[in-house]
Amino acid sequence: MAESPSVDSNKTTIRAEFILAAAIAAVSVLIVVLGSLLLSGARLNANEYEVVAMVRAVRAEIAGAARGQSDAEALAARFIATRNRALLEDYERAKEVARTRLRNAFVLAGDDTGVRESLTQMENLVERRLNILDAEVASRPGAISHSRPEEDIYTQFRVQSDALQVLLNGRIDESRVAEDRAHQRLDFITMMLGLLSLATSGLAILALRRERTQWRLAHEAVEAARAKAQESDLAKTRFLAVASHDMRQPLHALTLYLSALERRVEGAEARDILQKMDRATQSMVGMFAMLLDLARVQAGVVQPEIGEVRLQEVFDRIMAEHPGGKVDAAATQAIVRTDAKLLERVLANLVANAMKHGGGKAHIEARAFASFVEVDVADDGPGIPIEDQERIFEEFVRLDGRAGAEGLGLGLAIVKRIADLLGMPVRLISAPGRGARFILRVPLVAANGGVAPSIAHGEVTLTGANIIVIDDDPLAREAIAGALRDIGAEVGAGGNEADLTALLAQGAAPDLLVMDLRIDGLLQGIDIATRARAKLASPPRVIVVTGDTGPETLAMLRASGYAWLIKPVDAQSLSEAAAAQVRAA
Repeated sequence: MAESPSVDSNKTTIRAEFILAAAIAAVSVLIVVLGSLLLSGARLNANEYEVVAMVRAVRAEIAGAARGQSDAEALAARFIATRNRALLEDYERAKEVARTRLRNAFVLAGDDTGVRESLTQMENLVERRLNILDAEVASRPGAISHSRPEEDIYTQFRVQSDALQVLLNGRIDESRVAEDRAHQRLDFITMMLGLLSLATSGLAILALRRERTQWRLAHEAVEAARAKAQESDLAKTRFLAVASHDMRQPLHALTLYLSALERRVEGAEARDILQKMDRATQSMVGMFAMLLDLARVQAGVVQPEIGEVRLQEVFDRIMAEHPGGKVDAAATQAIVRTDAKLLERVLANLVANAMKHGGGKAHIEARAFASFVEVDVADDGPGIPIEDQERIFEEFVRLDGRAGAEGLGLGLAIVKRIADLLGMPVRLISAPGRGARFILRVPLVAANGGVAPSIAHGEVTLTGANIIVIDDDPLAREAIAGALRDIGAEVGAGGNEADLTALLAQGAAPDLLVMDLRIDGLLQGIDIATRARAKLASPPRVIVVTGDTGPETLAMLRASGYAWLIKPVDAQSLSEAAAAQVRAA
């Protein structure tokens, strides 16, 4: 069976890569050799300079020694002729110069054995001549022979000096020849390196072309995968947008209608049924919120708003959600730096988990350290086995055999993801039969900033307040209006900007405008509220209600400067927000 073209292409690519690698290895070896030769040439060049310097210095010392010897002979002759003893000191100094210069030449010769041997012979000849002079200076007048038996010493000295000059010149010639040979080798290696570089460049171009082809194919595959991932992200974004608005709308209306109905029913049995319906609705709302929260965190659309947060205020709100002493929190003065809403969501999930699995009660405590606060949420439940303490933070994990295990198994998964997003390490301390303690570490701003006043949760009234509600969903509009009327407000309602304009034209002077963000399918609630406020001498306060929770929407809400609530909104939260805005007006 014939091999496919792709197999042939792969084999060709492998062969080209092998040849390229071999050529690169050869070039690398040549570069090492070239570097060695360069170093060797540098050393030879330096050696030549050293040899030339040595030869010059030795020649200078020999010439100095010859002058010293000549001066000594002249001074000796003058002394013999005049017997002037003052000449003896100069005579001795001339001899010392001759000897010192010869010793200097011997030192300068270094390790050159031939030069040192020649200098040794010259030194012996000079000593012989100086000894003869010493004998003539020390003899009595008239006892000196006028013959020149030392003539052979001069001859030997000249011969030896000439031989030394020839030897020194030879040393210079040898160093220059060695350097020339090194340069010739260097030129040859450079030529070979150039040829191999050309060959390597050609192979590199071939390999790069093939690599570019492979890269292009891989890039196209990555782009295709990225396009699919983007489509998946767009689908997720569309799901979040739909779930955040259209699916929140009926839950929002249902919550408010149940609250309104509960205030109108008097029979004990009917109120009990309504309370059970309310609990079921709140459970559904909670599970729905958890699903959306997890999806939003996973999609990366949650952007923390970091600021200074008083822990006591967070504790108070959580305790108010669980009346009857089911949740107790030790008083704290700590002020931390984090996102207040996300921190409250984390603690609320931990408290809900503690109450569900820990006997219906939870305890919160804060301990301040040098730069952080540890917030504990503890229960007295059966505890969590060590082998399960990691996986309980995973999605949809519910431990078997637990009472009240009807949740989705998302509470602790959301805790872990939000804690990671905020940079708050969370750990668990638990053992079977000893309950569970979840510990959050939150950055500390101040440990003694004063305890903020507790939030008073109770009956809220809006007697005499004028409020306009604008929402294009009739169920939600009527539910909000009914909830506000039940606590004493005078409420006008409409579905769009035209209805709002008509209400204002009829003389309505609202203290508060409750505006849905999405009107007629567009995020125009903020603009409608702003235009309406511009028409009134006393602009009302504004609460924007929305089910859209995308990052752009949240940024728009923050930039508006208006108060805002996320659907589904329960009657208590709506009443408290409205009362706060009316008081501020």
